[in-house]
Amino acid sequence: MSKLVERQNRIDIVNRIIQEIGNRGRNFFYKPNHHGYAHFTQVGKTLFYYDDYTGARIYPYEQFYDQKGFSHGGTLWGLVNDFRYFIVKGTHSNGKHGYGGLLGAHWAYPEEDMKAIQLLARELGYIQ
Repeated sequence: MSKLVERQNRIDIVNRIIQEIGNRGRNFFYKPNHHGYAHFTQVGKTLFYYDDYTGARIYPYEQFYDQKGFSHGGTLWGLVNDFRYFIVKGTHSNGKHGYGGLLGAHWAYPEEDMKAIQLLARELGYIQ
């Protein structure tokens, strides 16, 4: 399997997790009256994140935090960068980019929603 096909498989995993996050709790990454779900996509060899609220195409690297078009705060920017790390490197970051990632407690989501999101992420191989 080529590296780009493997990367696309990881993009599909992350986009499925983003949809689960959007369907629960405070519905982060989902704005039905704007651009639907946030998502990652690959254009050639370049990875982009599309924002759910603004629809902006964003180059998702942590040194570019002040991204025009990113509609969420620092906790979710850290999570976006955890997602990017997994997609690009193919390994687990487990919250390396701040706030504990999917294992963090800073989201103000109900505990049962966090457990469901984490369970899905484990089943898909995103977290250990």
